[in-house]
Amino acid sequence: MLPPTKPKSRTPRERMPFRHIGSTILLATSFILAAGALVTWGIDQQIGPWAPDGVVVVTEEPSVDPSGDGGSPSPEADPSDPSERSRTTPPPLPPVDPSLLVPSVAGDPVRVLVSGVWINLPVVRPPLEGDGSPRFPWCRVAEWMPSKGKADGKTGILFIYAHGRYWEFGGLLDKTPKQMIGQIIEVDVLPKGTGQLMRVRYRVTEVRQHISTWADIADVPNGRVILQTSETDRSDGPKMVVIGKYVDTTTSTRPIPVAKPQICE
Repeated sequence: MLPPTKPKSRTPRERMPFRHIGSTILLATSFILAAGALVTWGIDQQIGPWAPDGVVVVTEEPSVDPSGDGGSPSPEADPSDPSERSRTTPPPLPPVDPSLLVPSVAGDPVRVLVSGVWINLPVVRPPLEGDGSPRFPWCRVAEWMPSKGKADGKTGILFIYAHGRYWEFGGLLDKTPKQMIGQIIEVDVLPKGTGQLMRVRYRVTEVRQHISTWADIADVPNGRVILQTSETDRSDGPKMVVIGKYVDTTTSTRPIPVAKPQICE
């Protein structure tokens, strides 16, 4: 048996540089994160700013006539037809205190109609709680956001919203996005003085589903109308928006609607 050998001690220069291991790991991690960021950035550039949120966008074909002349006219209920009357006479809900209605002024939208989906609703300004916060939307009417734009086809975005029930904006959910493209949205606007209502016409050019934040529609240009409703029966669920491009402004032959909002059950 060989005699035991005394281990040879290492000089300082031969020892492992353990003090540099942490720096080496940190540097490698930085390279990995940087590479991941570049990959993520590349994907975002390809699919757009809305796709990571799961938004589905359907637009019209580029060859469609932008004038809107090919759109079908807005529907109007015929009260003489019992079958149609049964469709347009919803069951009663608790009425809203009339004092909560914010009076409309000249330039306000007061009615919205959508061709092909049987939507014909009064439009009111959104009511507020005592602390100034928005009140939960009413039924039997649509509401609009004055802070987003006007119903003149050029100032901001006319944003109109209502519940996704049959008697409000539920018709928007009954059609596929492709079926909605090309439909006509008509908005009756309160005139100055006692004249006739003005009719602002839009053509549906885009439908976006699974909207969750304002950022999902931040790229919508001015001169558009946006109709928004819930895709589920929950107020905090995803939304769908139907986007219409301004076509023209004419005089409406319809009377000023009487809004009778009701409290949703």
